[in-house]
Amino acid sequence: MSGWVDAIPLHYEYTAGVAGEKFLRGLMEGRVLAGRCGVCGITALPARMYCVECYSPIEKLVRAGPVGVVRAVAKRVDDSGKPEAFAFVEFTGVKGGLVHRLIGGARVGSKVRPKFRPKAERKGAMSDVLGFERVA
Repeated sequence: MSGWVDAIPLHYEYTAGVAGEKFLRGLMEGRVLAGRCGVCGITALPARMYCVECYSPIEKLVRAGPVGVVRAVAKRVDDSGKPEAFAFVEFTGVKGGLVHRLIGGARVGSKVRPKFRPKAERKGAMSDVLGFERVA
């Protein structure tokens, strides 16, 4: 049996979109931003161009937190055998939330805040947040 193996080099580029770019720029500044609807007043995370409730355009982003609450936790063991935990974090007055690593001993119900990379190392990506750490 004969055959042939080849590859087609594909390159994809996706933009974050208008609201996503504003959210990522907020991370570069050390802030988590959520979209606030000027019509129905809902504040939602992640930030979007349109309200999740009334579909009105969202023109204002506001700071979420800085302190949030862990609502769910998932744990796994990485490829090197090191355990790591991830959490769904909600912020007061905000519909939705963020999923990211947990740093330290936080658990469901714990108050946490995002720990950011040093400002000079931030690139406008979710990796600008190292994880959520417990608030004393």
